[in-house]
Amino acid sequence: MNAQNTVIDELKMDFPFAEEMKKKWPPGLSYLVAVSGGRDSMALLHFLHEVGYRELTVCHVNHSLRGADSDEDASFVATESKKRGFLSVSSSVDVTSFAATERLSLETAARELRYRWFAEIARKRSCPRIFLGHHGDDQIETVLMNFFRGAGLRGLAGIEEETTRRIGEIDLCLIRPFLPLRREEISTYVTAHEIAFREDASNQSDFALRNRIRNRLIPTLKEIFQRDVTGAVLRAADLAALEEAWATEVVGDLPFRDGGAGLDVRKLREYPPARRNRVLLTWLRQSGVPDCGSREVARVSAVALSSDSPAKTNLPGGHHVRRREGLLFIESPTRD
Repeated sequence: MNAQNTVIDELKMDFPFAEEMKKKWPPGLSYLVAVSGGRDSMALLHFLHEVGYRELTVCHVNHSLRGADSDEDASFVATESKKRGFLSVSSSVDVTSFAATERLSLETAARELRYRWFAEIARKRSCPRIFLGHHGDDQIETVLMNFFRGAGLRGLAGIEEETTRRIGEIDLCLIRPFLPLRREEISTYVTAHEIAFREDASNQSDFALRNRIRNRLIPTLKEIFQRDVTGAVLRAADLAALEEAWATEVVGDLPFRDGGAGLDVRKLREYPPARRNRVLLTWLRQSGVPDCGSREVARVSAVALSSDSPAKTNLPGGHHVRRREGLLFIESPTRD
């Protein structure tokens, strides 16, 4: 059996990949699925339909970054969803303006607006679960990106197959069934099933950090080491994930006060630095503050330890952390 047939067989509903997936995420439940119209998300949509998922709402975000091409992506997704009998919903967002206002990169701004809208659809449809098309190559890029940002274990562990993200009042469950697969395997599946998709020319440009990692850094690393280093990156991510799980368990309950309004500053000051930083990182992420790492934790820790004013620091996504009367709390951005 050749490699192409092996990949296809592994994705069929009566093989372990799909069977294990359906045990984790039963097809009888309702789900959202994020579909851009690109190769990966269209492969995901096709696969979910093939293995028996019927209660799907297809969610497409028009980032308004590619003019007419963006509008055509939205029309394509709506048409392909209808062919499979799925309801589709779409939203247009002004990423450029939001990025400028919030002083974010286009990548970060697009992701923030995208997930806010996903959360809104989840609330309206009482469906807090969404399938995403991330795969193994996305994992590699994420781990490398986090490494060069100076991330700790959580960042080096990369993307999780299933995680919950607090967005406003919604706990959105993010599900990534394709994470064990590589881009090449997904391409093989797309070719074999003649799945239509939209090619995003911006993926080949270097405007985004992730694109530069994909198109320039990884090929350079392969050239330097004279071998494919991506497997080693994935193994390192797996090890980091195990260590991260252990560290999270060791931290235990967060030192909340006043019915969960914030953290008890006195207790935070009593913790050793490593535990305090881990508690703060866990708290920020559970509270829905995006893109948190060692730099943000250091700023929040300084606020907790200081007795001076102003007892405030700014965080990504328009969030703020304040200290008042022995309480450390987060102010979230106002949602329109």
